[in-house]
Amino acid sequence: MRQHLLKLLIVVGLLAVLASCYSLIESAVEGAVATETEEAISESNGDNDQKSVESAGSGEVGDHNIVGAWVNPEYNDEGRSARVVYSLNSDGTYTYLAFDRVDGSGDVYEGTVEYLKTWIDEEGRSCGQSIVTLNNGMSWETLDRIGADGSTLEVQSGVRKINPKGARYSIYYRP
Repeated sequence: MRQHLLKLLIVVGLLAVLASCYSLIESAVEGAVATETEEAISESNGDNDQKSVESAGSGEVGDHNIVGAWVNPEYNDEGRSARVVYSLNSDGTYTYLAFDRVDGSGDVYEGTVEYLKTWIDEEGRSCGQSIVTLNNGMSWETLDRIGADGSTLEVQSGVRKINPKGARYSIYYRP
């Protein structure tokens, strides 16, 4: 009986050590991702060819022309908004409307977008870091990127660097 109890205690001890190791590794990975993100965002303040504009509540977000409609027919009723529309408010925030379908039908999600920072990346794309707050109180941080020619909008929430293969990535086009 003692041998079984001893074996059980050893297994529990090993599990506790493994859980601690997992926690340490997870923290290290999260720290590395956060550092990479901060570096990517901070690059706009560096000596490279990027231009940064802080919104500072003034509503001034440089050349980040997100106003208007953006669509992706592939998202029609697929769990992502197929149409998003941004309009500039007098206080510098943007009204945000997201529709389940390209034609504007289905559920609509309405809220505001407040830019914390915008910049132009090394490829001439206009990038923005913002907080999206829906009228129902839900809120999240988002990065977006408008193509240099102004025809595409990439959006990804909860990340520090846009990754087209990552979770919560969406791409839209001017209609």
